[in-house]
Amino acid sequence: MDNNKHIVIIAGEESGDAHAAKLIRTLKLTHPNIRFSGIGGRHMEAEGALLVSDLARYGVTGLTAVFKYAFVIKKAFTAIKAHLKTTKPDLLILVDYPGFNLRLAKYAKQTLNLKILYYISPQIWAWKANRIHTIKANIDHMAVILPFEKVLYQKAGVPVSFVGHPLIETIKPAHLTVDEKIALNLPVDKRLIALLPGSRMNEIEYHLPVMAKVVENMASNNAIHFIMPVAKTLPLDTVKAYFKDKALPITFVDGLALTVMNAAELVVVASGTASLECALLEKPLCIIYKSSLLNFMIAMKVIKVKYLGLCNLLVNKMLATELLQYDCTPGAIQTWLQTMLSDKDAQSHMIAELKQLRHHLSDECIDRPLAAIVDSLV
Repeated sequence: MDNNKHIVIIAGEESGDAHAAKLIRTLKLTHPNIRFSGIGGRHMEAEGALLVSDLARYGVTGLTAVFKYAFVIKKAFTAIKAHLKTTKPDLLILVDYPGFNLRLAKYAKQTLNLKILYYISPQIWAWKANRIHTIKANIDHMAVILPFEKVLYQKAGVPVSFVGHPLIETIKPAHLTVDEKIALNLPVDKRLIALLPGSRMNEIEYHLPVMAKVVENMASNNAIHFIMPVAKTLPLDTVKAYFKDKALPITFVDGLALTVMNAAELVVVASGTASLECALLEKPLCIIYKSSLLNFMIAMKVIKVKYLGLCNLLVNKMLATELLQYDCTPGAIQTWLQTMLSDKDAQSHMIAELKQLRHHLSDECIDRPLAAIVDSLV
């Protein structure tokens, strides 16, 4: 690849911005004069990318946020179209964010005939499967992070490579020392159970009443203690208000979700990225999900997969128990916890399977690194 090439990267939210920044950093090691521009946030900017829009800082995910920031999104879309038309980059890299990026791909390919690499596939295996037609028509290469996604694109005749999961490098199992536990105000003589209710208000509204009841019901067991990391997106006082009895055996930690999961013996976690992080930390986990009846009914109509948890999807079986909607009750969670607390063999078996899961996502199984695909396209 020529050092003087120009690459535009589109990362519309925080995690995509971080992944894009890492790619920029990697490419600059061998091609220091490449120019980068596009849409992102503080991470891309820190690596020297010229931002046409800092859309990533708004954290626009979900329908409510899309409506709230409709003007910001429209402005960013108009700006990047003009930027692409003016600069005619050597490569356009789209990172996740499919609602925005697939629209942009159509314009970039059909109007400007740009080369396009898509990194982190839309979840076409779960919903909106028809997006594969847009992808096939407009994307030159898919760089996917889940092994089973590669099979889907191969069947559809879309050029694709499995590049490994970005969490593999950052999520590593670790045992906390006594001093580290004390620093978090955790008892060192108890069996620790982590509760992760999610990071959005609409998640904790449904998950916290259930989790609070679990803690109340199991408070008489003096051998255990609960820990809950509270996401930076949530007011700590709002979370604590669900636990009315101040004497309950639970410690709240400001952020530090990975540290909390590493400290725990067992984890009850809301479906989402945190459940995959927990699996990669090789912690026995139970995945929960509860929502409004309307949202759940809509989700069940559009979701096309057998499992909600990514760790289960990756191995195509119920590796981690899933307690969804009507099954997400204090009694069901307690039963799972009591079973795992009393059965060390069950814990060991799950940990062994989680180790295998990590291997399937590792660099040992990839087709080629993401940076090598970029090299081949420009």
